[in-house]
Amino acid sequence: MEEVNKMIDVSVIYVNYNTKELLEQSLISLNEKTIGVNYEVIVSDNGSQDGSIEMIENNFPNIVLIKNNANLGFGKANNKAIEIAKGKYLFLLNTDTYLINNAVKIMYDFMNTIHNKDVACCGGDLFDAEGKRQAAFGNFPSILDAFSQLGFFKFYKKYYEKYITGGVLNYDSNIKTVDYLCGADMFLRRSLMDMVGYFDEDFFLYFEETEMSYRIKKAGYESVIIPEAKIVHLEGGSQNSEKINVFKINQFAKSRRIYFEKTRGVVIANFVKYIFVLQNVIFFLLKRNTTYLKIAKIINKA
Repeated sequence: MEEVNKMIDVSVIYVNYNTKELLEQSLISLNEKTIGVNYEVIVSDNGSQDGSIEMIENNFPNIVLIKNNANLGFGKANNKAIEIAKGKYLFLLNTDTYLINNAVKIMYDFMNTIHNKDVACCGGDLFDAEGKRQAAFGNFPSILDAFSQLGFFKFYKKYYEKYITGGVLNYDSNIKTVDYLCGADMFLRRSLMDMVGYFDEDFFLYFEETEMSYRIKKAGYESVIIPEAKIVHLEGGSQNSEKINVFKINQFAKSRRIYFEKTRGVVIANFVKYIFVLQNVIFFLLKRNTTYLKIAKIINKA
C-alpha cells in the first residue's frame, strides 16, 4: 500500500464497463459541484469497447485511468483503484450517478470531524432523475427477510419496510447509523478500512458492499447516511440490454448465496436459496407464467 499523499483529501473512484455517456455525465457533475476539497479521480475500466477510454483520455486528461482489459467485476476493479489511491478518504461512486450538490465536501467535513472517528463509511441520499427517492441504505439480509418475500411482509408492511427489507428509502434529514449503504456511493475512511479490509473478490457483482459493511459493523465501526449530501442514481443504467437478465438473476442469486455462506454458514445459505426457489414456484402456480420456473431453475443452480 502506498503512503497516503496528504495533499489529496479524497480519491473518487469509478468502475466503468461500457457506460461512456453515463460516466461522462457523472464526471461533469463531479467537476461542477465539488468545491473546497482536494480530490483525484481514478477510473478502473473493465475492458470497455464503447469509446469510454478515448472519451476519458480526450476530455479528462487528469484522470488516473486503469485499463483492466477484461471485466474483473465490481469489487476487484475497485480494489485495483484503491491500491493506487492517494487520498485520505475514498469515495466509490457509480458511473450511473451524478451529484445534485457539493456532496463530496459535505461527506468529507462529516468524516473529518473528530467525534465521527468511528464512522468507517458514509453515503448520501439517493434520488432518480425525476427526484423520486431511491433506496439509499438497507438492513442486512436475513432469513426473516427471505420468508417475508414469500408474501408475509403484507401482514407487517411498515415494520418490514423499516427494519427488515434490504433496500430502504430515506424520508427525513436526520443523520443515522445504518446496516449498510447502497454501493452506488460509499465514502470510506481509509485508515479504518485498511484494517477492516475492502471488497471480497469472491463476489463478482452484487452483495459485495453488503458483506464489506457487515465486516465494518462486526469490527465495531459504523456506516452512516448523511441526507444533506444528495445524489441522483440512475439505477440499472449500466445494464441496458434485455440479454443481461439471465446473467443478472444468476449473479444476484450466486452472490446472495456467497454472502450468507460467509456471514451465516453453508446450511443457512442453502436454506435461503431454497426459499427463493419456492417463491418463484409459488408465483408460477399463481400466475401460470413459465418465466418464474426459469428463474427458479437459475436460482437453484447458482
